[in-house]
Amino acid sequence: MKARHWCAVLGVAAAVGAVVFMKSLVATNDAQAPRLAESLLKAVPVERGAMVARMALDYRPGGHVMQGPPMSAVVATRRGVDGIAVTRALFAQRRLPAPPVGSDLTLVGEKGAYTLKISEVIDWSRPVSRAAPYPNAFVSPETAAKIGEEWTSFAAPSVDDLAPGFVTDEGRNIDKSKMLLLWAAALTAFGLLVNTLLLSVEARRREIALLRVVGMTRSGVVARVFAEALLLSAAGLVLGSLVAAASIHSYAAFERTVFPAGAAVSCPAIAICAAAMPILALAATLIAMKSALSVRPLEAASLMPPRSRHIGMIVSFAFGFGAFVAVEVWGSSLMCAFVPSPEWPDAIVSILPKGASSFDIDKLRGIEGVRHIAELQPLQVNFDPLEELQMPGGRRAGGKDRMASDAKSPDVRTEREGARPAERRAGGRPAGGGRPAMGMGRRGRGGPRKAYRNALLLASDYLPGFRFVEGSREDAQKAIASSDACIITEMMARARSLHLGDFVQLDCGVGLKMRLKIVGVVDLNWHMVTSRGLLRGMGGMPVHTDGPVFVGFDTLAAADPRPQQHVPMTHLWLDYDPGFLAKHGVFEAGRKVESAIAAALGGGCRAGDAGEVFGNAVRLHSRDEVSDGTLAHGNSIIGAMAKVPFIFVAVMAIGLVAMLVASADARRREFAVLRAVGATRSYLAMRLAGEAIRTSIAGIALGLVGGAPAGWLFTFATRKAMANWGLPASFAVPWTEIAIGAASALAFALAVAVPASLAIIARRRHLA
Repeated sequence: MKARHWCAVLGVAAAVGAVVFMKSLVATNDAQAPRLAESLLKAVPVERGAMVARMALDYRPGGHVMQGPPMSAVVATRRGVDGIAVTRALFAQRRLPAPPVGSDLTLVGEKGAYTLKISEVIDWSRPVSRAAPYPNAFVSPETAAKIGEEWTSFAAPSVDDLAPGFVTDEGRNIDKSKMLLLWAAALTAFGLLVNTLLLSVEARRREIALLRVVGMTRSGVVARVFAEALLLSAAGLVLGSLVAAASIHSYAAFERTVFPAGAAVSCPAIAICAAAMPILALAATLIAMKSALSVRPLEAASLMPPRSRHIGMIVSFAFGFGAFVAVEVWGSSLMCAFVPSPEWPDAIVSILPKGASSFDIDKLRGIEGVRHIAELQPLQVNFDPLEELQMPGGRRAGGKDRMASDAKSPDVRTEREGARPAERRAGGRPAGGGRPAMGMGRRGRGGPRKAYRNALLLASDYLPGFRFVEGSREDAQKAIASSDACIITEMMARARSLHLGDFVQLDCGVGLKMRLKIVGVVDLNWHMVTSRGLLRGMGGMPVHTDGPVFVGFDTLAAADPRPQQHVPMTHLWLDYDPGFLAKHGVFEAGRKVESAIAAALGGGCRAGDAGEVFGNAVRLHSRDEVSDGTLAHGNSIIGAMAKVPFIFVAVMAIGLVAMLVASADARRREFAVLRAVGATRSYLAMRLAGEAIRTSIAGIALGLVGGAPAGWLFTFATRKAMANWGLPASFAVPWTEIAIGAASALAFALAVAVPASLAIIARRRHLA
């Protein structure tokens, strides 16, 4: 078999092997579910008659407030537990190690925050998905009686009931990138097949010309080229499938504790690859057909060496590197809309789940390092007319997993009548104190309910320095303080075709509807800061929203059907003193201010007999920490996805060997003359390797030209599929990452080209 054939077979085998191995890894993970369920029931038994409650963790590794939704704890009662016993799986949800015994752990329910000491760490580390909850923490019945949550009887699940909870573990996440994997693999196989067929046509031009002389038609020539492509594809399919099957079995055997049920080979993946191979072979044949049909019968008498064809490798490299560039541009362009705008205040503070009295804001005026602090009152309200939200997360079961306060609880009440005379409405209704998001008294007790597109109303007596694109700051401030007016974001304005002077129509529930006049439009990225600050997704409302709508206290009170005396203060926002922030930095400044706020509001907490602390979880969410976390998370996802096509760039470098062999044959006489005048073999090899590097550079340049607009177009499809319509269309090219990728691609090419060139020249004895 010729070198060009080996390159095609190995390239196709690598593509097939990657698809089959990854899909088999997903199948292997799924196959472990029943065995893992059996092991969990044995390793973490639950007592008969146990009671359970689901709460969230306020866990801060290294002192940092965790980004994203809180970890979920399913707490069960067990006799003899002192404090709280936890499984390693509780922290493995975020790939974190369990804290040592004796550490404090804070659980946050719907009615209080509870701090207990860890007395035992149970050695079970595989988390179960929320679809199949199973206890991952235990407290004594006495401690449970002190925790003011709703406890329910635990129904022991069977293996079949519990098994589905393991099909979404770490390996399952690979399935999310299957389309990118399939496309990258298909492009790799296609590129190397095209390269091989073009080189084959050039190497066999005289043979094809002779066949034309003896009567072969053009269709016969094409059939021979297609047969060669099909044969190479079939060989690569078989080789790749065998290697993938052997690899998944070896991996499962090596990680026996992770895969107790052994390996499972994905037959559907092999079938998909087998079905795709004839299509790829035909597509490659069509590309090479022009070269094949250009061979004339008169060339049968030609003794010219085959021409060197670099176009196949240029196209191959362009495909691989272009896919890498597309992923990077797609991710960077999409991330622009999720990094919080610098105009947001420095931090948002959540006081959950029960909140505090609005009068307590006066206790916070003198906190060191805070230049400005104000009450921030959120309320999610549906748009009128109702528009059902068709998105993951649109339907949810009453918000039990979110930190939320219960407005029906009499523990914390806010009497705002007479608190601030300027905040009374003309009709005598007291203005609304800091409230949690929509529906702490309206939580869907009957289970999941429909979710609709909604606005996140935010009321405060402080309007940060947002950048107005319509209206003016002065006019907007006066309007929202004196009437039912609002300021919206440019994203919402873009999505709903709203402008200055238009109205936002709201359905507040229980027959209450409102029309808010738009008195300002601001350019603001808000997604991550409102989510991380726990401003939305509470009380049964969806975590998705069309964005914040800034209003006055009175307008918010009018939109809230709940009795105002039951509405606590749950959020604040603040700006640091610049000198204080410069001295301590974002992280340390946040922890100091957070501790001071917690101490000032700590009068409502009480201690239990075993050292438990019941009350609120006060958490400061720094805008800059949210930004850093958002970027880090986004870069992690983008980097992981970009690895898929980039790995195939390295595979495509194999094709350089075939190109160099053809180039050496085409330049046989030239190299012989150079050897005759004193050129060394090393010199000739470097000249040959230089061709490979120039070809790679051309492919990288072509990939950049094609990949950047492709990634830009992908962002439009992604934005259209997201719940937050109206996202800005930002075009961002991460030049640093692309430059690193280009340098790495050249390194791959160099690693293949230099030894291949030396070997090719060494075996050409006619050059001696």
